[in-house]
Amino acid sequence: GVAAQAARAVREIQALQDGVRPLEPAALASLQAECARMTSLVEDLYQLSLSDAGALEYKFVPLDLAALLDSMVGEYRGAFESAGLTVFLAPLPAAPAIVNGDERRLNQLFANLLTNAMRYTDSPGKVLVELAANAGGWRITFDDTPPGVAPQHLPKLFDRLYRVDASRNRNAGGAGLGLAICRNIVDAHKGRIDASTSPLGGLRITIDLPAHKAAA
Repeated sequence: GVAAQAARAVREIQALQDGVRPLEPAALASLQAECARMTSLVEDLYQLSLSDAGALEYKFVPLDLAALLDSMVGEYRGAFESAGLTVFLAPLPAAPAIVNGDERRLNQLFANLLTNAMRYTDSPGKVLVELAANAGGWRITFDDTPPGVAPQHLPKLFDRLYRVDASRNRNAGGAGLGLAICRNIVDAHKGRIDASTSPLGGLRITIDLPAHKAAA
């Protein structure tokens, strides 16, 4: 949590001040990483508290999911390559994938899921994003390669602060807030989000969103 990370940062700073640890690039890099994790955690807590309270602002307009996913995957491709991973976007449907959505929040949803996949997928590995029509709307799947998540953990992944076993909870692991925020965003869009075992050997996140219905 925030308290534990802050305590670690304070100990590192004190060690540098007392001369216990030499002031060298490796020590500064470690401290910078700790501060970055704290900043990310605080932002996640803030976003989650807002969404829990219904205080996140939503402006629903007709949006094309295909365009949003294409843009977001392209934006993350370089980061995946730096992590030793490859991200693929499956061929998009020919028909416009229109939903009634908030562009900022849907981008936040996709960014959280891509970051989660990048953080927990072993290198070399890959992530596949796919958009397809389903009954009454559109289905988006995020599949990644190992490690996976044990079946008993899958129903709890969207619970706040829930952390799974070491197979997907390495040093880069978060605090179990990103997926909770994802669920709140999907709920606000009257959709559904689920976790299951991916055919690629890792985790599959499935999102179902209703299609936009033009006013009569």
